[in-house]
This record gives sequence, C-alpha cells and structure tokens, in this order.
Amino acid sequence: MSSEWIHVQAIRNVAQKQTFKTQLHEGEVEVMILGQEISADLLVIDDYTAREYAKYLGFKVIGTLGVILLAKSKEYIKEVKPLIDGLIINGIYISNRLYFEIMKMADE
Repeated sequence: MSSEWIHVQAIRNVAQKQTFKTQLHEGEVEVMILGQEISADLLVIDDYTAREYAKYLGFKVIGTLGVILLAKSKEYIKEVKPLIDGLIINGIYISNRLYFEIMKMADE
C-alpha cells in the first residue's frame, strides 16, 4: 500500500529492543522505539498490554480502528465498512459489539 500520508521507517537503535519486556511483540517494541527516536506524538498499537506500556512511556495511542475512523473523518476514505470487513476476513478479531459501535460512529 502506498500513500502520501503514510511513511514506513525502520528504527535506528535495534539494541534497545532488548530492554523492553518480553511479553511484548517485536513489532510493538519497534513502534515504541521509533516513537522515541522521532519524537512521535501518536502511536498506532492494537495490543492492550503494548498500549498500556506505550501510555506509561508518555505516548498518546490510537488503534487500527481509530485510524480508520480518523481517515474517514479527514475524508481520506469514503467508508470504513469495507476496511473493517477486510480486517475480519484476514483474521483480525473484532467483537460484534465493537463492530456495530464503529459502524454507528462512522454513520454507516
């Protein structure tokens, strides 16, 4: 996927990954390290434990569903339903309650 508002960047301090708790996934750790390296004002993390750890480090955190809703509110996308349905088809668990809550928030 390519977009002018999305940028992929690798971390510089690979050794710092060892200082994080082992209960966090490598990708989540890298998000937090990169956040520190570039002084990010917002991190995208879905895992609850990783979100709490990031908040403890002083980061503001948003999840994938929040990004999708934000993208619609900024008119980068027209609908959230196809994207959320795609997440579910690809194995991402979203409860029925949350699904309908997101649809309501998106006016879909």
